[in-house]
Amino acid sequence: MSAGRIAEVIKRVESELAEFWSAPDESQGDPAPKTRASTMNFVAVGSRAEVERLREQAEELAETHAGRTLLVTLDDRLDPSSVQADWSATCRRAGEVPICYDRVELTLGVAAAERVASVVSALTISDVAVIVELAPGAPNVIGDALAPICDRLLFDSAETSIERIAEVARETKAPLADRAFVRTFSFRELVARFFDDMPEACRAIRRVEIARSAGQKPDPAALFLGWMGSRLGWTFESRGPSQGGGVAGRARGADGAPIEIALVDGPPAEELSWRRLDGVRIATSLRGEPLALGCARLDKAPGTARWTMEGARSADHLHPLGYRDETWVLTKAIDSLEGDRLLRDAVLAAAQWSAL
Repeated sequence: MSAGRIAEVIKRVESELAEFWSAPDESQGDPAPKTRASTMNFVAVGSRAEVERLREQAEELAETHAGRTLLVTLDDRLDPSSVQADWSATCRRAGEVPICYDRVELTLGVAAAERVASVVSALTISDVAVIVELAPGAPNVIGDALAPICDRLLFDSAETSIERIAEVARETKAPLADRAFVRTFSFRELVARFFDDMPEACRAIRRVEIARSAGQKPDPAALFLGWMGSRLGWTFESRGPSQGGGVAGRARGADGAPIEIALVDGPPAEELSWRRLDGVRIATSLRGEPLALGCARLDKAPGTARWTMEGARSADHLHPLGYRDETWVLTKAIDSLEGDRLLRDAVLAAAQWSAL
């Protein structure tokens, strides 16, 4: 581990890493030149309490997206202008060729944190993307400094408030990615599927009810409403507690017609640390006839949703929701380069709803 002033520590880390990469790999006996896996720079920012989890995540991510990982945090116990740095490198054999990647861990003092953008820029590999993920405990001073310089900004709206995400999103032109948006892809796809061949029903929506698991974490309904509202041209007008618990609100459609919004609490999703989206029900009409649309998790099989249409049209199908594990979610968030405008619009609309 190196510690001291920023320039000194960066120079020392760069020197030690250069020495590692220039030395042959001798783990299998005969010396062999090392091949650096340089798919990206992944910069994970979090609190001191999150470092171990971020370290484990980096190891799993390197199996499919090897490159350089930087773990960045702040420690107000350090000398304000100092930085601590530690690094490690791993080689694995791909046939006869050793494929290697490395990780640098940076702990910054309070004053040093203000220079984090230059520190990260100095330590990242050139010519590959810089992906920054802001963990829930990411210090604001570091997130604000890195947002403008990254090539892609990741977050998790299931763990971080939508207001904070919108604040950081306004500071960068980089594409956005959200773990929660990946987890709820199937819900959005199934709801959009209702209107594939009847777009006029989109304009006739008069009520939306969203069920989500109870808990203290950020409300997943906000981003879902932001997605619907930004796609359909809604203006959110009011939001407050409902008489039966949950949240009641109101929006105006693109045509000025009122839309009633109801958010309903279900039981906690005890197997998860975040709140889960459990169901969406939409009241609309088709050619003047009422139409009720529903997409909801099955109580005994929460990985499956029941998709129903009642009224002007009838249908009843079961669909798997497709969620796997968090490593899969992270890689999807990194790789899914399309749809940034959609997510950005959804985040900003969700922040407007949440601020009411």
